[in-house]
Amino acid sequence: MTQAREPLSIMDGNPPNCDFSTKTKRGMYVSKSLAVVVFIIFGLALIATSFIVYNFAACPITDQLANVTKYELHHCGDQSKLLVLPISTEHNKNVLPLDTTPFPTTSEALETEEPVITDLRLPRTVRPEKYNLRLTPYIFEGNFTFDGELSVVIAVKNATDSITFHGVELTFKSIKLYEKSSGRVLRIVQRTEDAPRQFHTISLNETLKKGQRYVMNVTYTGILNDDLHGFYRSSYVEKNVTRWIAVTQFQATDARRAFPCWDEPALKARFTISIARPANMTSVSNMNAVGPPTQHATIKEYVWDQYAETLPMSTYLVAFAVTDFKKMSDKNFAVWARKEALSSAAYALEIGPKILSFLENYYKIKFPLPKIDMIALSDFKAGAMENWGLLTFREIAMLYDGAISPTTAKARVASVVAHEIAHQWFGNLVTPAWWSDIWLNEGFASYVEYVAVDAVEKSWKLMEVFVLNEVQSVFKLDALTSSHQISVEVYNPEEIGAIFDKISYGKGSAILRMMNHFLTDDVFNNGITDYLNAKKYGDAEQGDLWSALTNAARKRGMFDADVAVVMDSWTLQTGFPVLNIVRDYETNRVTFSQERFVLINNTVVGERSPVWWIPVSYTTGREKNFTSTVPKLWLRGQRTIAVTNITIDANDWLIANIQQTGFYRINYDMRNWKMLIDVLNDRSRFESIHPINRAQIVDDAMNLALAGRLDYGTALDITSYLVHERSYVPLKAGLVALGYIDTMLSKGAHYLEYKRYVLSLLDGAVADLGWNVAANESVVRAQHRMDLLSTACHLEHVDCIEQAVRMYANWMLSPNPDAYNEIHPDIRSTVYCVGVHTGGAREWQFAWERFRAAGAPSERELLLSVLGCTREPYLLYRYLELSLSNDSGIRKQDTVRVFSAVASSTLGQPIAFNFLRGNWQRVKDYVGSGATVNSILKVVTRWLNQPHEFEELKRFVTESCQDLGRPVQQVLERTEANVQWMQRNYQTIVHWLLKTTSA
Repeated sequence: MTQAREPLSIMDGNPPNCDFSTKTKRGMYVSKSLAVVVFIIFGLALIATSFIVYNFAACPITDQLANVTKYELHHCGDQSKLLVLPISTEHNKNVLPLDTTPFPTTSEALETEEPVITDLRLPRTVRPEKYNLRLTPYIFEGNFTFDGELSVVIAVKNATDSITFHGVELTFKSIKLYEKSSGRVLRIVQRTEDAPRQFHTISLNETLKKGQRYVMNVTYTGILNDDLHGFYRSSYVEKNVTRWIAVTQFQATDARRAFPCWDEPALKARFTISIARPANMTSVSNMNAVGPPTQHATIKEYVWDQYAETLPMSTYLVAFAVTDFKKMSDKNFAVWARKEALSSAAYALEIGPKILSFLENYYKIKFPLPKIDMIALSDFKAGAMENWGLLTFREIAMLYDGAISPTTAKARVASVVAHEIAHQWFGNLVTPAWWSDIWLNEGFASYVEYVAVDAVEKSWKLMEVFVLNEVQSVFKLDALTSSHQISVEVYNPEEIGAIFDKISYGKGSAILRMMNHFLTDDVFNNGITDYLNAKKYGDAEQGDLWSALTNAARKRGMFDADVAVVMDSWTLQTGFPVLNIVRDYETNRVTFSQERFVLINNTVVGERSPVWWIPVSYTTGREKNFTSTVPKLWLRGQRTIAVTNITIDANDWLIANIQQTGFYRINYDMRNWKMLIDVLNDRSRFESIHPINRAQIVDDAMNLALAGRLDYGTALDITSYLVHERSYVPLKAGLVALGYIDTMLSKGAHYLEYKRYVLSLLDGAVADLGWNVAANESVVRAQHRMDLLSTACHLEHVDCIEQAVRMYANWMLSPNPDAYNEIHPDIRSTVYCVGVHTGGAREWQFAWERFRAAGAPSERELLLSVLGCTREPYLLYRYLELSLSNDSGIRKQDTVRVFSAVASSTLGQPIAFNFLRGNWQRVKDYVGSGATVNSILKVVTRWLNQPHEFEELKRFVTESCQDLGRPVQQVLERTEANVQWMQRNYQTIVHWLLKTTSA
């Protein structure tokens, strides 16, 4: 909507200058006849001037374009408005000259403010059915462009005299439109561009008939950009030679950068793709190649690869790559990587077919394509992408070398591969109708990756780790009032990109796990299969999933409610509840009440707080039944219920939300908390509580205290039991919860007391695990060691520091440190960081040289993180500068990692924040992505906790960051919560620590 302008005199705050003086007005007088003559002369002059301006304006007329072969999109005037754009007539012989009259100059067109875009959906008058796409990329220095030829069959749904489609950074040579049945050419009279919505519209001199099909042919050129989206270029160095490749990343709205298209998920079509490539390279796409390569007609060094027609699919899933990579294959499964790294793809090739087989049985639907290719890319903004039949990965997410990679990297590869293969059904076979339901894609894949890997690699116990990585992790974001619904409306590409966050992934997966548990595996899995079969090759909304699950439950008599009623309370409301459980120990009456859990305690809750359908499972000290997660009662959108049928002794504890399957926190009355503290601190009894529930108790208590709902004395008393905890999940949950206090106290006078307390908890566990890594250790034990040693050295555990310094020094003394490194990969992160931290420029430079020489992606990623461990400010500034240079060896995709590494210490955080403020526009221009900028801002502000720091942040946001939307509001809210926490809790915690550490 465009606001009407106010008169300038009012806008600038001054009243209209009206002269009510009675003085005689001075001036020159003319007669009426002379005035008429002057007016006529003036009018003629104005008309003449208009003709002159028109004929020599910046927008040339069609005749001036007759000999132009490549005509750049010509932006006249305000580039944010609709533009009428000519097309070269040399390539458009059958199209009559276009009307090149400049877009009418209206008051709206003269506005300087960007319009608010509230409708970015394409008109539904036509729908694409088949694309035939031919691309010739030029992959060599000085000409990173591509030529495209597109033929698309269009079905008319409603009569129209125009066709609108997407296109960004494409230079159109010609556009032709034919009637499919007769081949008759239709006259295109005009093309306009709506730049803010990335629309192009061709207007016709006749009406397209409903039910008819037409063919639109387009020739165009595009840019192989270096922004890691669309059709882009990437490079790697092999034997000191830079090698270039061309690859794609189209999700969410970047297919339009590679070819004109209807770039919305519901507008599925079939694609036939042909790629021209240098004869010494290879190409790969969604489908299998058809026939041998054929010679390119005009470029003798090039050949054509043609691929089979796809099944109906969304544009964002189209993919192709031109590389000089090599491959390994196992029947219909292949992995691709640069030659030197191919051996590291062996594990991905081993586990990929296992995951595929498991998921075919899980979904009860065979994978519908003839093959799967997985390709590891040096430059890739996302972790991985599920393009149908061609999965693309960042190298670190697909390559694993047991001699160099830490054991945990194996789990990472397995999980990412499982995530992307899970998408082949949930997302590819059935696709959300619009991005507001992207959680159906990402939430489901995030859940199923754990289910699949847990089935294939049973010893890893990944379903326990799920609680740490997904449930407890996403609580932190969803506790902000600036969080968002799982299913949320989005209006432009930046907003679409912003919802690919922990809410869509983590919370989406957590509520699916919750639903799986309250419906049971049988109902849940059968409902999923019914949903996929009903909607395959089409699009769906979350209501379609709810209907399928409701029907599956009713067939088996397992659930008496409508799934939509239950689950809409979780997907259409922001946040999550805290379930308060208050026991009357005399009457045995138990009251359950719910309200939204929010981080900042002055947020309005109470009667204005939303309510959820909450499944409540529980057990008691007598039962100790942590196996059954089926709910024993429900809060059916009720704010409070009270029950008297729970059999429990007054001196017996109650634990609710078994294995934390429900997406909510629990707050007990104080007597029940005390009983839980007693059992946890009893070395002989604490393991009677399931490890997930031990993790839940610690995490809930510490975060309830953080939000002011539980006193910190009680919460910290619970953490004291960690001294005898040895299981990974609860100990990790405790370290994460205590880590917030670490961050808040690290700049204060009593950090020493905090360090003493936490080290007293970890001494036994650190001694048990030690530094010696046994052969074939489990992934969980390897992760446990990494976390404990990292924390111990961070807190300056004497033995930890001495061991790490010695190992780093020995490595530096090696005559060939790149070829010989005796530090085990599982402990390198700790050793490297301590070595850089305790040393100076020499130790930092040594790590930098190892980064420059490293070939393994896991080693490069590790070194990028530890280079931020130095205590030398000038080295931190140097490191940040290097991250913004294309020539440094730091890839653009790793810029966030560098800022995060620098900002991870009390010394580095203000350096990173000040550097970002001082180089704001430079950083934005370099990374070229709003999502990346948001991530950088988040990591450099996470330590801010003083009122003056919050004021500086607000001022910076007001001046520079207001265009970043919801993510920047989350940064502000998190910082405000930090400030409030310091004001409310600092003295309480210091008092508790002083009392505890002096005892």
